[in-house]
Amino acid sequence: MTGAPAPSSPMQAMAMDGFTGPQAIRARDLPVPVPGPGEALVQIAAVGVNPADWKACAGFLPFLPDSFLPLIPGFDGTGTVVATGEGVEGLEPGTRVAFMSSLAVGCGGTWGDYAICMAAQAVVLPDHLSFADAATIPVPGVSAREALLAQGKLAPGERVLINGGSGGTGLWAIQIAKDMGAQVAATAGPANQDLLATLGVHCPIDYRSEDVAQKIAAWAPDGVDLLLDTVGQGSIADPAALIRPGGRYVAIETMLPHEALPDADSFAAKGIAAIRASASYESAPTHLAALVAATAQGRMHAPPTEILPLKEAADAMARVREGHVRGKIILVADHQAVEAAATMKDPA
Repeated sequence: MTGAPAPSSPMQAMAMDGFTGPQAIRARDLPVPVPGPGEALVQIAAVGVNPADWKACAGFLPFLPDSFLPLIPGFDGTGTVVATGEGVEGLEPGTRVAFMSSLAVGCGGTWGDYAICMAAQAVVLPDHLSFADAATIPVPGVSAREALLAQGKLAPGERVLINGGSGGTGLWAIQIAKDMGAQVAATAGPANQDLLATLGVHCPIDYRSEDVAQKIAAWAPDGVDLLLDTVGQGSIADPAALIRPGGRYVAIETMLPHEALPDADSFAAKGIAAIRASASYESAPTHLAALVAATAQGRMHAPPTEILPLKEAADAMARVREGHVRGKIILVADHQAVEAAATMKDPA
């Protein structure tokens, strides 16, 4: 291991002993992990709270066996490299990074004072991009970019409908689509229509008071080229009716058991490709690097953030499970509270 020696005293982490949901999360003293070959030890600054976190704690993610317990949740991570394992180059101690955690491969999540980061997953952060803003990117941003570009093959000039435009994934999806020159429609509740306006959505839809099908028919008479569904769970009654013949339906994988899925026959009848997408661990560094660069350059902006201390992780996870969170909830370690609080803003 290179760099400063890892702290010998236990670290504090939010961890759970069983897959019983957010109520099982509590503060625990655990050993500071030691980076192995190809790994870095990161002092955590800020982390995002995602639907994948409460699903992990509820036992819905099949790649998390009982042998992973006690489980430290957290798929998003930002912080400072303090030590590296054998074979790691370009991540000197003191380097500020964002990354997707190695929770899926047994290395633990990010909801603690320290976390292991696979060096290949780390993206270096410019000094002017805060940890809290960067923490909004990994899982939702990577999911949105994978779904729209890698899986959905969205092209400039095409029309895309983003279902769930005010959540973390939806807000990144809107910006990714607009950045590449697509025309964007998006759904959100009445309290979040201002967000859609701020981001320049061409066809904003209040799904509570407006008929989504009528709005889309007026905006795209032949149907949209691509529908990105970030909500799922039957939130759109007949998605095929909104998509042009030969178009694409891309749904962010929810991992929920017994989820009501759209009628496959209705897609087939119109030649619509139905695709399920999620954050890809393999392509995450490429997507994350592109989004960090776009944010640092001012082409994109972090979603609105609500900053909470890490000790409130269980409550934050429960709120995300209930839905309708505006933008992102960010958890911060005490040593980063001052910097994180300065980023509580809506995108300009």
